[in-house]
Amino acid sequence: MESKPHRMSAIPRGKLYVVQCTLDLHIADCQSLKDKRRVIKSLKQRLKNRYNVSVCEFGDLSLWQRTQLGIVTCGNDRAIVDSTISTVINFIEHVHAVALLDVEQRIL
Repeated sequence: MESKPHRMSAIPRGKLYVVQCTLDLHIADCQSLKDKRRVIKSLKQRLKNRYNVSVCEFGDLSLWQRTQLGIVTCGNDRAIVDSTISTVINFIEHVHAVALLDVEQRIL
């Protein structure tokens, strides 16, 4: 069976905006890695459910009171993806269990 070569579509394509945000967090009331996992797991789940973003913990994995989170969202409207990330950052600033130390954000 012979496969047909793919043809390039003449359909105009839209833009895709991907926003990546890295957050440096301090978790003041943790006394163990188990406490940290509980707080971060809850925070990650709330962000995923509430804002439909991808979240991953990537730094300071063995420290009790520090962590870095990576958050990514994408869409075809830059204003919406910017608004989503801003809303996520605002939400985290108001979570009493963590203190936001630093934020870096970029559009890919």
